[in-house]
Amino acid sequence: MKFTLSWLLEHLDTNASLEEITDKLTHIGLEVESVTDNSSLTGFVVAEVLEVAPHPNADKLQLCKVNDGNKILQIVCGANNVREGMKTILASLGSTLPNSDFTIKSTKIRGILSEGMLCSASELSLTKEESEGIMELSDDYEIGDRFFNCDPVIDINVTPNRGDCLGVYGIARDLAATGIGTLNTLYIPQLTSSITSPINVKITDGESFISGTYIANVKNKESLKWLKDKLESIGMRSISTIVDITNYIMISFGRPLHAYDADKIEGELVVRKANDGEKFTALSSKEYLLNESISVISDNKNTHGIAGIIGGQFSECTIDTTNVFLESAWFDPISIAKSSRQLNISTESSYRFTRSVDHEFTLNGLAIATQMILDLCGGEASSVVSAGNVSKPVFVIPKDTDSSVKHWNDIKIDFDYQDVSKFGSVSISPDEIFNILDKLGFKIDKRAENNWNVQVPSWRPDVTTPIDLVEEITRIHGYDKIKEEPLIGSFKAETNAYDDLRALMISRGFHEVITWSFMSESVAEKFGYSGKLFIIDNPFNNNFNIMRPSIIPNLLQVAADNISHGASDLAIFEIGPIYDSCSNQSKYVLSGVRTGNNLPRNHYNTDREADIFDAKADFIAALEYFNIKYDSLVLGRAEKEYYHPGKSGIFSFKDKTIGCFGELHPNILDSFDIKQKTIGFEIILENIENLPINKKKFTDYRYQSVKRDFAFIVSKDVKVGSVINDIKMSSELITEVLVFDIYQGSNIEPHQMSIALSVTFCSPTHTLTEEEIQKESSIIVDLVCKNTEGTLRSVNNA
Repeated sequence: MKFTLSWLLEHLDTNASLEEITDKLTHIGLEVESVTDNSSLTGFVVAEVLEVAPHPNADKLQLCKVNDGNKILQIVCGANNVREGMKTILASLGSTLPNSDFTIKSTKIRGILSEGMLCSASELSLTKEESEGIMELSDDYEIGDRFFNCDPVIDINVTPNRGDCLGVYGIARDLAATGIGTLNTLYIPQLTSSITSPINVKITDGESFISGTYIANVKNKESLKWLKDKLESIGMRSISTIVDITNYIMISFGRPLHAYDADKIEGELVVRKANDGEKFTALSSKEYLLNESISVISDNKNTHGIAGIIGGQFSECTIDTTNVFLESAWFDPISIAKSSRQLNISTESSYRFTRSVDHEFTLNGLAIATQMILDLCGGEASSVVSAGNVSKPVFVIPKDTDSSVKHWNDIKIDFDYQDVSKFGSVSISPDEIFNILDKLGFKIDKRAENNWNVQVPSWRPDVTTPIDLVEEITRIHGYDKIKEEPLIGSFKAETNAYDDLRALMISRGFHEVITWSFMSESVAEKFGYSGKLFIIDNPFNNNFNIMRPSIIPNLLQVAADNISHGASDLAIFEIGPIYDSCSNQSKYVLSGVRTGNNLPRNHYNTDREADIFDAKADFIAALEYFNIKYDSLVLGRAEKEYYHPGKSGIFSFKDKTIGCFGELHPNILDSFDIKQKTIGFEIILENIENLPINKKKFTDYRYQSVKRDFAFIVSKDVKVGSVINDIKMSSELITEVLVFDIYQGSNIEPHQMSIALSVTFCSPTHTLTEEEIQKESSIIVDLVCKNTEGTLRSVNNA
């Protein structure tokens, strides 16, 4: 959105500097992308040629006396159209021609001093074609005036929800709300009609509103300099006074208008749906093929425009137009967006309609433009004709509201002003809150001390909930005034704890990745998350339409991309949030994925395919980093659909899930086109607080340690981790328990397995005797056989 500083000051009474204004715009969310300084153009002025005489030393040059409004200058000119009495453009000494590095200097041409340069249109970069002579200006130009509008041009980035700021008046309103100035009162002309419109209007598409005024006996002409300057300064081409007025209203108030040559309209104007296969020729001379989903404006014979997007050639308003029908309409934003996308047309008009145009300004914009046409072009205006209901255009509101359809001017929000401090984290008084909302156009009914009923203005359909009001107040009050506060959550690890955790994972051969916090709903459903998702109302595409419930899908996509490029041995991790719609909270999670070999290929032959035990080891290493006593955790079977049901596990403590690990399900891997075994793990970092801490005891190895190997035949359903924990807890003399073999096959029943464990015994006070070792071994055998209903297979001494 481009506008000049002077254009803004037409609506904003302020003494603020350009820098203060641009800084404030960025601070309130209207990011300034650029400021164009046109001070270099101040030297180009309107001048009058007083005398023209032949150059004494050159046949093709003229010696001119020129009045620049301050003094009489002598200029040598070679243009064949220069003559006495003409007004033209003088490039004063020190000026640099636009888009050039040529600077005007006092110089002698064939022995005669020249004190400036009379310019052609091409020399001023006003046309790409070579000009035949210097520019000749109309009598509207005053001698000594600057030819170019030298105002700074401000270009701001307007977010899609802020259609109200696609007009200079809306931008001024926002600035006034910050206290940087006062919004000037907008005068709406009260027109009296002296004629009746011969053109009527009608709506059949069921979603639009159209109004218009017939203006007879106008004298269309080239626009006055002030109007041309405004439009050309922001890159809009001046066409004629009437067309320029419609563009001026659009930029000033965000209100698109369209002017028809009324003599080319037959019958009434109807807003209807196009016929399938209907052809339309636009003002751009391009022909479009339409369909039944696109709204058009037509008469009894011709189609005159694609509603809200572009006008047609049949009724184009030209310099020769004497009777005008000026249209001001409202069109459904979603319908215009779809039509614009289908036809691949983007115009200043469609850009505004798709972002929602203020429906209540439809008739006001028409009145202001009509008065301007009468003032600048003369004529007589009819009364307004209209069709549809401008006061209540229908639009769809968010899913979580009471009704699927509501009217803009019905939006009233129950608001507790204390929510601003609670959720916005700013210190602001109720009076300040009231003043901000009031200046933004919200109407407030104070029902109770802190319970307000807020009426949303027609130009802000994006504001529908109390939190939207909190955002508006915080935005205007200043994001820089938000107090810094620590994040409140159950997991209180400091930032450097995350850094150290990252270092741990890197030391285990992982590479850190950072993926989107969004994902596709269809992908989440494959992982078993359907029905409990954070849906994004306005995703930037369908591949990112929910907040991720797990990081594993994103890591698998990264793995798949790397595998497709030849990197088949991979270990990646991410620390970041996941989103749970059931608890309505985000949780920080450490997630990791390994695929391929666990180590790079080496001459020791120690590399092998990563398996479930690598995932478990990664999981336990992270717990040990937090000094968690993982022996106290309960190990069960993972019930998540994306893990292999027989090769995965879940750690929990007192019904609180700590995390999962294991081999990922082949069906999931197939959906990512991963053909090799892949393992993963996830730890919910918030859930590790208050877990039992591992109180490490010192083992004095001055005395001989002893190892015994045990092999038990147990049911396949027995949890090996539980067996290990039982053995560790059975005696203070046990310092280590390791599993070194799990066997199923010959000599073992199909429903059974053999587990072999190595147990280390050591006493801190003496060397163990054989009797003590036998006693401890017997305790282990009895305990395991009792708890597992298994049998001892063998014991080996070491």
